[in-house]
Amino acid sequence: KQWYQRRVAITAGISNPVTRESHGTGTSYHKSLGSELARMLDGPLREAGGVLSVSEVYCRYNRARGIELVSPEDVVNACKTLTPEQHGMELKKFSSGVLVVEGDNFKSIMDNLLQTIKSNECCTAMNLSNVMSIPLLLAKERLQAAEQHGIVCRDETDDGIFFYENLFCLM
Repeated sequence: KQWYQRRVAITAGISNPVTRESHGTGTSYHKSLGSELARMLDGPLREAGGVLSVSEVYCRYNRARGIELVSPEDVVNACKTLTPEQHGMELKKFSSGVLVVEGDNFKSIMDNLLQTIKSNECCTAMNLSNVMSIPLLLAKERLQAAEQHGIVCRDETDDGIFFYENLFCLM
């Protein structure tokens, strides 16, 4: 069974997992864990459209490690060490309080969101969630981020909240 877990870890990019014994404790340990996490998350982050919730990061990371599991607190601390310059991703906290690891491809995420809205004339969080195959909470956060950046504007009606391309920015 242990050889299988080792093989799974190697396939996920974790050939020699970071441990407290090999990398010490505190900041040094969390930085090493963050670097290992970034290497492992590169593919899954792209597949997920550039954003993964920290709870999903925790599950994927420990599944990839197979052995020497890491606590949720250590994963969050490791995520805090991620920087776009060094790792191509960083920890973000949405206004709702949800922690996510976000790739440095914000512009492409917003471009995809805008294309989705243009092709459907308008969009709700539920529509965006279904079209982009992302969780509803993440769809809401992306729409709010796009609104804060002036990319989209909202229309609140009795039928719900609809987002449209912000044509005022084009003038």
